[in-house]
Amino acid sequence: MAQRYQLLIRDRHGFERTVPLSRSVTLGRQSLCDVVLSDSMISRNHLRLELRDDIWWAEDLQTTHGSFYKDQQLGRVPWEIGTPLRLADGAYTLTLLSTNQSSSELHLQAILETAQLLAEEVDLEDLLDQSMDRLLSISGTDRGFLMLLENGELTTKVQRNLGQELEGSIQLSLSSVHKVFETGDPVWILNVADEYHLQHQHSIQRLELKTILCLPLVLQGRRLGVVYLDSRRPITEPPDRETFEAIVALCAIAIERTRLSEENLRSHVLATVGQVASSIVHDFKNGLFVLRGHADLLELSTEDHKIRHHCRKILECVDRLTHLSQDVLDFAKVREPNRETVELRGFLDAILGVQLRAEGPACKVKLDPARFTRVMENLMANALDATKDMSGEVLVSWTQVTGGVQIHVRDLGQGIPRKVIKRIFEPFFSYGKKKGTGLGMATVKKIVEEHGGTLEFISEEGVGTEVIITLPEHPITGTIKTLDESTGNHRAIGAEGA
Repeated sequence: MAQRYQLLIRDRHGFERTVPLSRSVTLGRQSLCDVVLSDSMISRNHLRLELRDDIWWAEDLQTTHGSFYKDQQLGRVPWEIGTPLRLADGAYTLTLLSTNQSSSELHLQAILETAQLLAEEVDLEDLLDQSMDRLLSISGTDRGFLMLLENGELTTKVQRNLGQELEGSIQLSLSSVHKVFETGDPVWILNVADEYHLQHQHSIQRLELKTILCLPLVLQGRRLGVVYLDSRRPITEPPDRETFEAIVALCAIAIERTRLSEENLRSHVLATVGQVASSIVHDFKNGLFVLRGHADLLELSTEDHKIRHHCRKILECVDRLTHLSQDVLDFAKVREPNRETVELRGFLDAILGVQLRAEGPACKVKLDPARFTRVMENLMANALDATKDMSGEVLVSWTQVTGGVQIHVRDLGQGIPRKVIKRIFEPFFSYGKKKGTGLGMATVKKIVEEHGGTLEFISEEGVGTEVIITLPEHPITGTIKTLDESTGNHRAIGAEGA
């Protein structure tokens, strides 16, 4: 009979969830933790759980609000099964659970739990997290990552037990990962000691690996990505290979189903934007033009302060509605930028004024000054909003890179929650602004892509946000697809994010 452990997590509101436990688990607020706990009372790295000689040890990682076991503040103690452990004075209550199951029971349970992913309505990010947790628990490995094919490249979407100190080691494993993806042939090594031809490979020696499992995510002959798992110890109770490959296949089906569902929703939103833009926005702007003219004339024709006050209120509303309609039109139309060669420092200095700090070498870049000004104004407005209550700093910097230039807009503000980040480019989604069209970041992304560039968004709560724009030195022209305004179909996932 195999013994398996689970962690029952109950938050301050009474909501519960169960997480399978591997030999070592870190809990905390930052996204790199094995189990992420979002309550603000929880430290970024709060608690470490470790199994040694069949005993679970719990260790508080010198946190601000502490951890408590048997009503005593926790340092490092052996944790008894079934005895509650409190984090941050009750933000979460943890309970260690143990089950004894036969191998066949474990395999059946693992398949059924994975199959549930096909019935649940979860977003892609949560689905990938759950898939990674299940695969680690079933395989008994300690570390792993899951990669999906995006824009022709394998991109890491989820990683476990791969902190900053191990990032360099990830690169050493990528050659085998790419080989598995390209050939579709899995790597299944339960003990390197049994594989003589691998014992002298430099990467395996350096990582001190004992177990390596790498399998392609395949659906109907089409490879979606790769799951990579490894451990520095041999697996004493290895999973049944056929069962494990079936579970990986179920994960692939669930991932593609969720991804298609999100893409269909996104296409529907874009179609709505296109239809609105083509049917009413032009007429709407004409009506606003007439309204502005009459309000201007009325304000100029009277000395009555009350009437002039009301006229200015009307004009303020007209300006907001004009801005909204222009954002919709800009987002719905894809256009070729009218590029000019500009000196980057002078261009950015003219936009930044004296509020922000700018750093970078002298360099020139081809861009559409009018369109790209909107990009920088949106990003800087978001950065200043994020720091207005924290007296934080906003830094705009740029560097020349191979084949182009990178522009960084970084603030030391409040940051953005993980759940919000993935919606930051969604049409009509707004976060942190009482007044906003919800198209600011959508328009930013679209203009950058029209220039042949890319946009990367990095944020962490309590730390700040950084937006990285990469512009090519020699942009490709004539390849931009125009929007079918009846369907709204073009590649963009945008909206104002702050």
